[in-house]
Amino acid sequence: MDDRAAAHVAEILAAAEQAAEELRLDAERRMRERIAEGDRAAENRVQAAEAEALEILANAQQEAEKVLAEARRQAEAELEQARRRAREIVDEAGAVSREVLRDGTELSGNLRELSTSLRTNAELLLRDIRLAHAEMTARLDQAAPPDTRRSSSASIDDLDVPEFHPGR
Repeated sequence: MDDRAAAHVAEILAAAEQAAEELRLDAERRMRERIAEGDRAAENRVQAAEAEALEILANAQQEAEKVLAEARRQAEAELEQARRRAREIVDEAGAVSREVLRDGTELSGNLRELSTSLRTNAELLLRDIRLAHAEMTARLDQAAPPDTRRSSSASIDDLDVPEFHPGR
């Protein structure tokens, strides 16, 4: 029985080796399946992360567009307000300019009237001085002895109202 037992042990040993080989092959197959499953899971996670990133990017772009649109509206409103204020300032400047022109024109007219009045008064004053001079000269001529009398009326006749020249 030794040969038979040895053959049986060899059979058992061969069967065990066969079973071990099948177990190894099955373990390798399951390992490859799990690696493939892990690769698929990793690929799915990468795809999910990419999709989430694209969604976040799309949301960020939408938010940026909203913020940009709001900024544009605000800028347009501020620009319109600035234009309105500029028109008000220009209108105020125009009104002030017209008022200054009106006041200057009135002042110029008043100065012309004053000039005319001063000229008239100067001419009247000069006429009165001439008359007073003539009267005084006549009195002096009557009071002075005949040989010392002289006429100074020529020097008073040379007097005239001076011309006014602005800026001189």
